[in-house]
Amino acid sequence: KVEQATKTTQEECGAAEEGSEYLEKVRDLLQGMKRCPGLSGAVFEIPHFKSVAKVLSVDITKDTDEEVDAKLTAACKKDLPEETRNDTRAASQGELRQRLVANLPETNEEDMPMYGI
Repeated sequence: KVEQATKTTQEECGAAEEGSEYLEKVRDLLQGMKRCPGLSGAVFEIPHFKSVAKVLSVDITKDTDEEVDAKLTAACKKDLPEETRNDTRAASQGELRQRLVANLPETNEEDMPMYGI
């Protein structure tokens, strides 16, 4: 399945070198896991888009990466039930750029740019 997904992505995206390289690494990891006892039961989770979190206090020119990450993740967790907060985080820039988040909207309809951690 992973090999087919890699081939399909390469054919459809052509110039998306970064995505193809990522899928190749995932395939290599999965093949390596087959050879390692005890690693065959690993579970991979696909991040899912839930909603847009409005964060107005991030200054990417002054805040450290850790501060930006913390602010974005805190905004994503805001107003969520306690039992779902531990499973929630902001999407990474790479996940957004490579469209690796399930149910991610095709376009940004918000009045501000989209950032990830």
